This record gives sequence, C-alpha cells and structure tokens, in this order.
Amino acid sequence: MVASPAVDGPPPPTPSATEALPPDPPAYVYAASDIRPRQRREIELCERAAQFDWLYTGTAFAGFIGSIAMNTQVLKHSETIGVRMLGPTSIGLFWGAFLSGGYLSLPKCDPTWAYGPPPEGAIRAHWPLATAITLLATVTAPAMDYIFLGPVKLDWEVSERTARVFVGMAGGLVGSLIPYVLPPRPWAARKEIERIRVGEVAGGPFVSYGFAF
Repeated sequence: MVASPAVDGPPPPTPSATEALPPDPPAYVYAASDIRPRQRREIELCERAAQFDWLYTGTAFAGFIGSIAMNTQVLKHSETIGVRMLGPTSIGLFWGAFLSGGYLSLPKCDPTWAYGPPPEGAIRAHWPLATAITLLATVTAPAMDYIFLGPVKLDWEVSERTARVFVGMAGGLVGSLIPYVLPPRPWAARKEIERIRVGEVAGGPFVSYGFAF
C-alpha cells in the first residue's frame, strides 16, 4: 500500500465570526406606492374586507327597530320611571351602533388597493370621521326616540322629559363606539392588514399598535 503524499502549504484560513453566521433572511420591505396585497394572509384578509358586512349592520338595524317596538308597546306604559328610561337608552344604543357599524361594514379593501401605513409613517387618521359619526349619533338619538314615541303621556314630569333627551344622547354616544370594540369583518380585516405591515420585520424590531379609530 502506498501512502498518499503529504500536502505542503499553509492551512486554510479560519472563517471570521461574521462569515460563520448564516445569511440574513430577506427583509420585508416595500415601496411607498406598493399598495396591493402582497402576502397570502393579506390576500385572505383583503377578500374578507372587500365585502359589506350585511349581518352586522342588519343586526344593529333589527335591534333599533326592536327597541322602538319595545319602547312604544311596553316601556312607555310602565309606571316606573326607571323602566321607561330603558326606551331612549336602547334606542340610542342601537342607533349609534347602526350608524358607526354601517360605516365600518363598508368594503375596506380592493385586490389592487390595500391601504397600510407607508414606510415613512402613517399619514392618515381615522378619528375625524369617527368623531363626526359619534356626534351625529349623539345628537340625533333623542330625535329617534321622540319621532317614534307617539303622544307623550300627560302625567310625565318635565324633568323626566328632559332626562329622556340626555339619556338618549348618552345611549347614542356609547352605541356609536361599540363597533370599534366589537368591529365588523371589513374593519377588523383592514386593521389586521395594517398590523401586518407595521408588525414584525425579519431580523428587526417588533412594532405593535394600540386601540385606534
């Protein structure tokens, strides 16, 4: 058996610590004008957000009609002031939920346009329109109560009639905020798309967002 000859020469260079590391994964970057859905998850969410949520809006409207019927047929004729006050409260709640929920149920995405904060930062705020809808619901809720209430009973005190106005306004205010806590599908899907676009970046920090209109 013939032994293999020894190989003369310097040993191979030892890789540095930087060269020994695996290559970095591709970063999740996009151009400011790239507004279409890019990932499979974004595409799925966009399909969900592209359809009007009839169930959510229809449920709020059905609750509004039901609260009117309950107010005029039952609550109005109660001998207890507290029970009678449930009428404007329920009407205001469902009226506000119908207005805000109807807006949030509108399609919020398109296969060629899925809004998300651009790389340089968010440039659009949702709170002005949300505030306008909330004010509209707050102001018009007492009118919804009195329009469908019918003749006011003569034994009602002026203080009770005045209280019905403010109770209805409070109901409209709270009801208009409920869809932001329990959002319809289009709005929830859109906020999820925005969270993905400002979320975890491969090899970088994690940015989260809180409650926002």
